[in-house]
Amino acid sequence: MALDKKAIETISVNAVRNSIVTSPFLDQFIADNDKEPSWDGNVYIYEDTRKKKSKQKGRMPVQVKGKVCADFSADEISYSMAVSDLKNYLYDGGVVLFVVYMNACGTATQIYYAELTPIKLRFELNNAKTQKSKTVKLKKFPDDGNKKATIFLNCFQNCKKQASFTDAKLYSIEELEKTGLLEGLTIPLAGAGIDPKTLLMTSEAYLYANVKGSSIPQPIKLLPKGIVTREEVLKDVVIDDYIYYKKYNVIKSAQSTIVQFGESFSITFEEEKALCKINYKNPSKLRSLAIDLHFLLDYIEKGYFQVGGVKYPFDKVGANFNNFDIEKERRRLLFAQRSVKVLDMLGCKKDLDVMKLTGEDIRNLDRLAVALIDKEPVFGLKPDLPPVLLMTIGGLKFALLFVKGERKGEYSIFDFFKSKLSVAYEGTDGEMIPTSQYALFHAADLLKIQNLQPELFLPSFQEVKAEDKYARANEFLLELLMAYDNSGDKRKDLLKAANDFSKWLFEAPEQYLDCNIKCLNRFQVIKREREFNIDEVAKLWSIAEDNTVTDECKLGVYLLLDQQVPAKRYFEKLPEATQNDFKNYPIFRYYKATEEKEDGQA
Repeated sequence: MALDKKAIETISVNAVRNSIVTSPFLDQFIADNDKEPSWDGNVYIYEDTRKKKSKQKGRMPVQVKGKVCADFSADEISYSMAVSDLKNYLYDGGVVLFVVYMNACGTATQIYYAELTPIKLRFELNNAKTQKSKTVKLKKFPDDGNKKATIFLNCFQNCKKQASFTDAKLYSIEELEKTGLLEGLTIPLAGAGIDPKTLLMTSEAYLYANVKGSSIPQPIKLLPKGIVTREEVLKDVVIDDYIYYKKYNVIKSAQSTIVQFGESFSITFEEEKALCKINYKNPSKLRSLAIDLHFLLDYIEKGYFQVGGVKYPFDKVGANFNNFDIEKERRRLLFAQRSVKVLDMLGCKKDLDVMKLTGEDIRNLDRLAVALIDKEPVFGLKPDLPPVLLMTIGGLKFALLFVKGERKGEYSIFDFFKSKLSVAYEGTDGEMIPTSQYALFHAADLLKIQNLQPELFLPSFQEVKAEDKYARANEFLLELLMAYDNSGDKRKDLLKAANDFSKWLFEAPEQYLDCNIKCLNRFQVIKREREFNIDEVAKLWSIAEDNTVTDECKLGVYLLLDQQVPAKRYFEKLPEATQNDFKNYPIFRYYKATEEKEDGQA
C-alpha cells in the first residue's frame, strides 16, 4: 500500500527530529502538519551539552520535505523547490532544507540537507531567472553528532553575517582592490569538536572581505565542500640510512590523505578504510626518474621506508604497479643515474625530458657515460671528427673535445672546459699566432652551450703569449655582450665575465688598444649594470667634445648618454658599409630609430 502525503510528511519530520536530538549541542522544535507556507520549525543551537537557555547561541529555521525513493546510495541529490519558497527563505535570513528519502513502506530513511544562506539563495534565484521552480543540491546528513552541530553552527553564523546583504550589491575582490577598500580576507568557520583543517575540507565555507570604513565583513563567494589542503613536511625520508628526500607533501581532502614523494610516487589513505594505495608513474624528467625510481625499487626490496623514526612497511595488497617489470626498471634506473651523473660532471643544471629523447640522444648519453664516468674510449663513431664538437642531447648542447684513438672510429671524449687546448690562427704573414681556446666561440655558441664555465675565459686570454691578445680579448668581450643582450638580459654570468674583461682591458697598454675604445667598452658594461655616476658622465662628455675622436666613437658616446638626436646625426654621417658594421656592435642596442622630440614640441 502506497504512503499518502500525510504519512510521508510525518515520517520525514520524525526522521529529522530523531536525528537532530542525537547531537549534544542541538535541540528541535519541528511541528507535524505545520501550516506555515515555507517553514516547519526551528533547530536550536547551544554552546554546551546542558542546553540551557543562557547557553543558547541561536536558532535556525528548517524546512522538511519527503520523497519515496528506495535508493539511498547517492551522496548528493537534486530536489525541485518552488522559487516562491526560495524567496521566502532569502527574506527571512536563510534556512536549512531537509529532504528525507524513504522506502515504499516508510521503514527505512535517508536524510539529505542543504544550507540555504542568503548569499547562496541569491545565486540560486539569479540562476532561476523567470522559472517557477529551481533545482537545489543536497548532501547526506551525517550520523556524527558533532558534525551535525557544526553544520548548524556554520549555517547560523553565515546567515547572520549575510543578513544585511539580502538586496545589497556584492562586490568582487577585483573591484574592492581597484578602489583601495580591501583590507583583508577571512573564512570564518565554527565547529563542534572538529579540527580547523577538517572543518575547512568538510564544511561549506564563505569568503568575506574586510572593507575600509565598515565593521561588517562583506561576503564574496561560497567555497564548495571538497577544498584540498597541501602541506609541505620538512622531514627526511630514509631507507637504510640513505636519505632519498628531505621533504614530502601531504594533500588532504574530506575523502582521502595523499602522501606524495618526489614527482611520481604517492601513497593514498582513504577515509574510513584500513588499506592504503601505492601509486607510481615514471616521471618524464630524467633527474626525477633517477630519484623516484631509486626510492621505489629500494622500498620494494627493503620492504619499508622511514620518516621521523617511524617505519612504514611496503603494502603489497595496496600496490598499484600496472605492467611494472622490476628488472626492466632497474636497467632504466641505471641509465637515469649514469645520465644524471654525466649532466652533473658537465655542470649542466637543466634537465632532460626522457619521453622526448631520440635513439641518438640515448646513444650519446651512453657514450658520455663511458667516456666521462668510466674514463674509457668510445667506439663506433664517424672517422675524422673535428677535435671540438657541440654534441646535442635532447635539445641541449655540450662543448666536447674529441681525441682520436688508434683504431678507426675510436675516440676519447673530454669536457672542453676541463681540457687544455692549444689554439692558434694564421697571421697576415702566414705565421701561427696563439690565442685562447675560448676564442673559438661566438655569441650564439655562448648561449647554447650547457657546460659553459665563463669564469675560465679571462684567465685563458691573460695567459696567451702574444701581443695582440688584448685585441682578441676585446673582440671576445663584444661577443659576451651580444650573448648577454640576446638572452634578454638574463645571463648575468656572461655579463659578469664581460665586466671582468672590461676592467682588465681598461688597464691595457694604449699601444695595444685605443684608449677611447677601452673607455667605451668599459662604460657600456657599466650601463648594463647601473646608472652612470657624475664622474663617468663627465668623462663621456669629454670624449664627445674632443675633435680628434672619430665619428664612430662619438656615436658610441652619444648612445651611452642617451642623446638620440646627435647619435642619429653621427650615424647618418657614416658610410653605408660602416653603418651596417656598426649595427652589429652590442652598443647599438641603445640606438632608437626615431628622434626624441625636443622639450616644448608637440
